[in-house]
Amino acid sequence: MRIVYVTHELPFGDGEAFVIAEVQALLEAGHEVLVVPRRSHEPVIHDGVDDLVARARPMPNRLAVAVSAAGAIARDPGRAGRALWAVRATRPRHRSMLNAVATAEGMWLARVAQAWRADHIHAHWAHWTATMAMGASAMSGIPWSFTAHRYDIVLNNLLDLKLRSARFGRFIARCMRDIALGMVGPEAAARALVLYMGVRVPPSIAARPPRAAPVIVCPGRLVPMKGQRDLVEAAAMLAGRGVAFELWLAGDGPDAAALAGQVQALGLDGTVRMLGVVPHATLLGLYRDGAVDCVALPSRDLGGGEHEGLSVALIEAMAYGIPALSTPTGGQAELLDGAGCLVPPGNAARLADALGELLASPGERERIGQMGRRRIEERFDVDVIAAELVRLFTGGRVARPAEATVGRP
Repeated sequence: MRIVYVTHELPFGDGEAFVIAEVQALLEAGHEVLVVPRRSHEPVIHDGVDDLVARARPMPNRLAVAVSAAGAIARDPGRAGRALWAVRATRPRHRSMLNAVATAEGMWLARVAQAWRADHIHAHWAHWTATMAMGASAMSGIPWSFTAHRYDIVLNNLLDLKLRSARFGRFIARCMRDIALGMVGPEAAARALVLYMGVRVPPSIAARPPRAAPVIVCPGRLVPMKGQRDLVEAAAMLAGRGVAFELWLAGDGPDAAALAGQVQALGLDGTVRMLGVVPHATLLGLYRDGAVDCVALPSRDLGGGEHEGLSVALIEAMAYGIPALSTPTGGQAELLDGAGCLVPPGNAARLADALGELLASPGERERIGQMGRRRIEERFDVDVIAAELVRLFTGGRVARPAEATVGRP
């Protein structure tokens, strides 16, 4: 197949690392992929994405998009008018205007997709990228679909219309689909499915050598939702008990300064390392080389839909047999129940206890790590998930929830 992937900014910027393995799996299976980021002003930060950069078609400037949209309207005013009319009633009012802009971007994308002879257009995120892909499909007749993650579902930007227009809408966790089903009608709901984000499962995993100070990594953007402040507080409790360990915070974000201050105030400068942005392939290299003993992401539900979808960062670590610890927020229980450690959110004492048990027992870390790896092999293998996506791209039937397949819950 020839598939257009619409992203927010991948391969540019430091986000959307979870899409990389999926695109690469499609390429390795013999499909062609054109990556179209809506934004491309950030530098390429991820390493190991040369194949995506070579296949990227960034959007031109606004004037060029406007000229392309004007040409599309002149060539087919009826189809263009219907595409713009479909997004007119968005609330609040400013979102209606932004949807019109994204639809105009879709008119540019329609020309690109047609010239490239695309068979399908797929957007990651159900928000503006999906509006753009929907507009491109409306103008070109090329079928489309989207993957919805978390915040983009809660925003409910034309979600019912997008599901009815798309070949299917993919939700990355059961709880995410359940949120969506409460917002849409029966016709739209019939096109909603759960299909996890996949990762590359390594054929073998490196032995982790005994370390006097085992290494805990927290991979995630530094924001309150990810719970790093709870993790640093738990680290102080463990240090106070005389437990030897290192905690590495791998990520950046608005909480960085507050976390740095917390680390200093608690006297953890020699124990907690703030790594900043770690390129995706570099992080996987740490896992591959056996440099990490445990991953922890003590996420919180802040209300209003501000919680985890389902953390691909944990899935990646578990594929390498690294034991994972998190909280039952969002889709994390789907991932870790029976295959990892779950503690109550916002409870640093329980978090410290659970980490202390893992740090004290290499055998327990090995046992939980092996359970986690089996979970990833069974449900999150990116090659299997990419094959299922292709089946759906080509018009395969959307299975009902009870009809479980590999990669689905």
